[in-house]
Amino acid sequence: MNFVQYWKAFENAFKEQLTNITSNQYREAWKSSSNRTALYERVILPSVAQNLGLVFKSEEWKIDFTLCRDVNGYPVPEIFIESENVALSAHHEIRKLCCLSSPLKILIVCAEWSDREGDWPHGGLKHRLLEQWASIIKNHSKVWLNEGVTGIIVAEANATLSFYSIAFDHFGEVVSDHSIIFERDIFAS
Repeated sequence: MNFVQYWKAFENAFKEQLTNITSNQYREAWKSSSNRTALYERVILPSVAQNLGLVFKSEEWKIDFTLCRDVNGYPVPEIFIESENVALSAHHEIRKLCCLSSPLKILIVCAEWSDREGDWPHGGLKHRLLEQWASIIKNHSKVWLNEGVTGIIVAEANATLSFYSIAFDHFGEVVSDHSIIFERDIFAS
């Protein structure tokens, strides 16, 4: 299905749902902007999603930071950045970044990362998380080929404070692995 056909399918499903709304529901919806939003969120769009074989989610993609290029006074996003303090839940941020169109998307995360023997009792999360994040990027590219690079900056506080860097292409393949990009002993007295 091409983009126009996809739009037409959405439009038809939306129109179908509009015909199912009662006049009383419309009157109530037009009493306030929050009521209108609620009509879309609770009644119309979940049904449209189901009609299209999709899953409806709301408030899914709030972005932590955006770096923009000024184009004639208009800020055009060029780099999207998500920050997550809990590495094991950063899959949500990776999914969010995969859905954004820009040349560079970045996740900054804290983790017990190092796989050096003795650094962490369980051996660190590096391999587990890299595999998970690469898989998310790869699977998103099967639906929507969104060229660009997803960079990961990992902060790890153990005996020293270390920052690691790695980047994936839009197929989930590593294109840059600089391992440790910064290390400092900030915990010594």
